[in-house]
Amino acid sequence: MPQRKIIPAVLGVIAALAMVSCTVPPTTTEPSSPSAHESKLAPSSPAPLADLTPQMLKSAKIPSMCGFPAGKLVDGALPAKHPEYPNASAPTLADSKLTVAADLTGDGVKELVTAFYCDKGGVAWPAHIQLFQSTAQGIAPLGKPFQMGDVNGGARGIPSSLKVDGKKLVIADRELLTTEPAAAPSGQIKATLAWNGKQLVAESIEDLAATDRGILDLSLVNGTWCPGDDVTAEHSPGCLEIKYPQVTHANGDVAVLNFWVNNGFTTLNYSDAPLAMFYAPGTEIADPANPNVPTGHLNEVRMYNNQTQGFYLREAK
Repeated sequence: MPQRKIIPAVLGVIAALAMVSCTVPPTTTEPSSPSAHESKLAPSSPAPLADLTPQMLKSAKIPSMCGFPAGKLVDGALPAKHPEYPNASAPTLADSKLTVAADLTGDGVKELVTAFYCDKGGVAWPAHIQLFQSTAQGIAPLGKPFQMGDVNGGARGIPSSLKVDGKKLVIADRELLTTEPAAAPSGQIKATLAWNGKQLVAESIEDLAATDRGILDLSLVNGTWCPGDDVTAEHSPGCLEIKYPQVTHANGDVAVLNFWVNNGFTTLNYSDAPLAMFYAPGTEIADPANPNVPTGHLNEVRMYNNQTQGFYLREAK
């Protein structure tokens, strides 16, 4: 009968289909490429900052210096007039030998540091030291200018050398000694500057004309010092403000100091008398002539004058 012949044929077709299905390779899905929208959202690595060159300084922006407003240099000089001194020379790059590249901030990228000269009409100001950094927009000043007058007593002119020692800046400059005219200083100092996260600050001073005086640690002596335990009032009677080489008394009088470091002890002196000796934390004050010498505050820096028996503590910043 016809029906009996159909069944074997159908079974054969089913078997053939089963064999084909077993030999067809599995379908794979190709990874899709990101869309234009996704590409825009993907983070990209920032372009490396350009290395600074001394040539860039000639057209750099600078902050205010010597009473001149901030502005942009043109061929190394600020094209501006002083608001008070019409004959004043605007800030100018002092000398190519006083420009160095170094990573003073510790971020792995070198900055440029240089000295600026300016005067108010024949009378030079002390040099200004400025740090510059590389940014996406180009060269830019970093922090305020450091004024050499803060450490050289106000000696006019530019430093004799500017070098790098690790992450420190070492500057050789003249020093104005007591009774000398500012334009004719005879002293010589070496100031070590460092970046404190905001600006260049002086760390130490060495007298190059009298090396036996030692090296003055400015963090030991600078600050506001008040008698005894009276360190809470901002303007306590008898307080002194020391910003070496100057000391300002409570009545406003300003005097110039010199220093001496011997056997680990630092002394600041007026031209004709000592101001005081400084005692580091943990060091006892020894004064056989004063049985009542203060013995407390051993964990703090103390300032003591064994002639006047004046005892000072530094106000917290």
